[in-house]
Amino acid sequence: MVMRPDSSHNPARFHWAALGHPAHVAGASAGWLATLGLGIASLTSTVSPELAGWTALGSMAWSAVWLLMLPGNTRFQRLTDARLAERYEHDFDYQKEALRGRISTELTERLRDIAKLRDKAREILRDKFGSNDPFAKDNLQKLDSLAISYLQLLVVLTEYDSYLNLVDPGSLERELGEAREQVRAARDEAVREARQSQLKLLESRLEKYHGTENRLELVRQQCRNVETTMKLLVDQAMTAVDPQRVSRDIEQVLENIRQSETLGEELAVYDDLERELDKLGRRELE
Repeated sequence: MVMRPDSSHNPARFHWAALGHPAHVAGASAGWLATLGLGIASLTSTVSPELAGWTALGSMAWSAVWLLMLPGNTRFQRLTDARLAERYEHDFDYQKEALRGRISTELTERLRDIAKLRDKAREILRDKFGSNDPFAKDNLQKLDSLAISYLQLLVVLTEYDSYLNLVDPGSLERELGEAREQVRAARDEAVREARQSQLKLLESRLEKYHGTENRLELVRQQCRNVETTMKLLVDQAMTAVDPQRVSRDIEQVLENIRQSETLGEELAVYDDLERELDKLGRRELE
């Protein structure tokens, strides 16, 4: 499979973005139009052909500067990836490629399975109902939304598993016991307040650990729900005579995910958890 220029894993995507930047396109277009105009003028007047050559050289130099300077700029790279993510927010193939590296190897088989189910369901729905019917077209979009939600849930599963594997709850509880003893033993008020702050931090970490355990099971159940629904959709798509019925089935699962707020809730705490993982990783190396 040929990797497209705007692929999230294509290292050349920043060069393509630099070439397509409005300022570059405007400058290069003006330069080449000037080159063309001067070239034509040199055939019918006293304008030197060398002038057209210098203009063409200037246009190439303009493009070279953009290709050499902009793609390596960190801010430009972040902006490019953010724009691509927004542009292909509902594109399953793009999201699968973008999220693949954030899903653990233990879950890659499930990623492949959901992709196969999605592709099979799309094939059946497209063959039966086409893509011109409003409900049929909506079904394909909803099907991709459901599959993308599943990919995002796999990312959350990976992140939570990593966090739980790095944290030792027994060690945290021992630290908590020691911290409580130190608070009780403190005679100076300032020392007591400092130790109390440490105690609250440890309590917060233990609470986060147990909360993550509970959320992990909730996310696993949501994954099972999506898997079952995708299989049912494939079965129903083969016998369905009404695209509107299929649309209702897909919407029901999407609505269940929205109502439970599982996905939004997990992704909202993702950044905080990622920071905690970074801290734990550094601690392991020390």
